[in-house]
Amino acid sequence: DYFLSIARTGSFTAAAEELFVSQSSLSKQIIALERELGVQLFDRRTRKVTLTEAGRAFHTHAVKMDQAHVSMIADLEGYRPGAEPLSIAAIPVIDHYGIPNYIAAFREEYPAIRLTLEKCDAAEISPALSDHRIDLAFTRAHCLDRDRHAWMKVSPDRLIIVVSVNHRLASRPVISLQDLRDETFVVLERYTAVDQIMEIVCRGAGFEPRTAHATLRNENIVAAVAANMGIGLMMERIFDYNRHPGVVALELVPVIETWLVLAHAKDRVLSGPARAFLEFIDGLLAGHSEGGR
Repeated sequence: DYFLSIARTGSFTAAAEELFVSQSSLSKQIIALERELGVQLFDRRTRKVTLTEAGRAFHTHAVKMDQAHVSMIADLEGYRPGAEPLSIAAIPVIDHYGIPNYIAAFREEYPAIRLTLEKCDAAEISPALSDHRIDLAFTRAHCLDRDRHAWMKVSPDRLIIVVSVNHRLASRPVISLQDLRDETFVVLERYTAVDQIMEIVCRGAGFEPRTAHATLRNENIVAAVAANMGIGLMMERIFDYNRHPGVVALELVPVIETWLVLAHAKDRVLSGPARAFLEFIDGLLAGHSEGGR
């Protein structure tokens, strides 16, 4: 800190004031450092102190050491007694993607980290990340802002159409968005990430989707579709989790893919527990990928 402060301010006096130490004490520390290294770090012959050639070489390493020190403090912060817990938010359907198993494995590996998990709608997650109210989040990539958020891809998924076995489209394995122009969609009572996608793709196809609200649960959407109350636009993984004998799934063309991701705010220095969680999940995903080859 002493060396970098002098290099930044160009003055022993300014650096001493910045560091709240006496100028003589600061000078003694720098002289001791130069003796230890066997080189002169500063040219003191002019009013503005400048780095010597050796000082410039040392400056490169000093900056790296300072950054490593800051990173180390951040890593250890979450392990201190009374430190804030690792807070993770997730969209309600993470069970369909096996995320609770990942979290359970992490807790077993890192029992000292106090992890809290809160399920909430995707619309709430983006601002919570940006305002630093949560550390990490499992959500859909299309609900995030690339300028403010960074993320790791966790699980791919795609949109499908679900219709009653008695519906006029039930015998067609492939459906285009234009085929759905006159249909009524069954959706959840709350506005979700899937609703956002549905509105975007339908408007892109030139029409506004007509909706009939069901309940708060995806299985009720499937049941409503089976009862011919309308059709459903769902993620394939969600449908697989809530299959119903009275409903069939139809492939949507062109394919509309989305990703479940693990996200964080770009402008926040991640704590040690948050970094540990990201690295742990990355390792699990890499292991699953290799196991599937």
